[in-house]
Amino acid sequence: MKPLHRKKAVALYEMRMRVGYVVKTVVCYVFAAIIWYMLAVILPYTVTLNVSAADNARLTRAALSATQTDINRDEAAKERALLMPTSEQSFYRRLRLVEDARKSIDYMVYDTYEQQWSYHYYTALVRAADRGVKVRIVLDGKMGRLTGELATIGNIVSNHNNIELYYFNKINIFDPAGLMVLMHDKATIVDGDKLIVGGVNMGTGAYLANYDMEVMITNSGENGVAGQAERYFEQIIASDLSTRIKSKKVDLRAKAEYERQYSEFYDNSEMATAEVDYSTQGVAIDKATFVSNKITSGKKPPIILQAIYNLMESSKKTVAVTPYTLLENDKKAKLRALAAKNDEFTIITNSLYNTRNVGYADYYHTREQYLNKNIKLLEYQADNQLHAKMFTFDNRYSIIGSFNLDERSAHIDTESVVIIDSPAFTAQLDDYINDTFVVNSLQVGMNNEYLPSDTVKSHDVPAKKKFIYGLYSTLGIIRCLI
Repeated sequence: MKPLHRKKAVALYEMRMRVGYVVKTVVCYVFAAIIWYMLAVILPYTVTLNVSAADNARLTRAALSATQTDINRDEAAKERALLMPTSEQSFYRRLRLVEDARKSIDYMVYDTYEQQWSYHYYTALVRAADRGVKVRIVLDGKMGRLTGELATIGNIVSNHNNIELYYFNKINIFDPAGLMVLMHDKATIVDGDKLIVGGVNMGTGAYLANYDMEVMITNSGENGVAGQAERYFEQIIASDLSTRIKSKKVDLRAKAEYERQYSEFYDNSEMATAEVDYSTQGVAIDKATFVSNKITSGKKPPIILQAIYNLMESSKKTVAVTPYTLLENDKKAKLRALAAKNDEFTIITNSLYNTRNVGYADYYHTREQYLNKNIKLLEYQADNQLHAKMFTFDNRYSIIGSFNLDERSAHIDTESVVIIDSPAFTAQLDDYINDTFVVNSLQVGMNNEYLPSDTVKSHDVPAKKKFIYGLYSTLGIIRCLI
């Protein structure tokens, strides 16, 4: 074999060195860029943000309470509140509200499932637009878009002259911190005087596979809670984070088929033919306040959480219903301190058996940090998961909305709730919580095990699920995703 010439050997060696150097340099720069980008996503959320004195002033118990003048008003002049636990009936009631709309419908929701009732609801909105109602829809720009199997109905919606469709905070790689932010609100305003707020996403499963809650406020208006919600909706639309979506593609045959299926589902239903008087629905309430987080793409001051803290601190009885809790240590300590000021302090959440949310992993593996002689911790044992977000205080105040007792709801996502001052309404909500959740829950004892019960039995959790939720907790995935 002929020996390689020395100059050629040196040249080949140097070329290998150059290629190796370039590859290693590129890898190092890519790795550094990934680390930098991850820090750009996470670091903005490590700062401490507190609620301003001005904001806190409108979140105190006194500010959220009805005045004597409010209480003494004639009942016919008061706003009314109707509990709407998820069911087929509550979905029909939502459709009826759309069918009765005369001027406007503003709808915002976090997620739309690719399920039949989603098609029914958006078809109802299209039918309203067809008869001249102005419809505006805001969906989360990451999780809630009408794409994939929903693309056909999405094109019909976004093509209509009387419908405005917006996506809030779409993926923007040039705003790393904004990648974390979701629009988590679920609210509907009809004709400026009727409002639905709750924790319910859109889809068949949202109404039949979850135990969730909405409240309908009627007899409202510009100066009432519906007007407050309307102004928040306007701010969402006006935000630089919202993008108007338009489509030139419409499948008219699909539109006709959606309308046929909707008509078959709704037009001959009991709700469609019933007499509905919105001025007498539910119970008269003394005061309702719409409270929301700031509309920003970064970390937010904990507006809604501060209102909850203020009511907890000034109450003797607190009941918190949340699908899971995911709180930092300082907030857990705060809960324990607030519980000590109450005579009764109850937290109701899911069990590992029925939860379907990855965020539950953090709670489950740090559950002992919530255990305290002043906190009664209950875990719901039914097959369908609890998805409602509700609070009651002193048999007088109620909170219903999209707010989970977690860090995302406190600081990251857009959220909204209605705070109601009404003993009559709160009594109904307390009864529902007791009859639906408390009687089907087990209390977690101070030894981090269920206390024995003669009426409720715990379920065996599959080993696979235990492993997966243990993995979520170990890897800390939930702190990045939830």
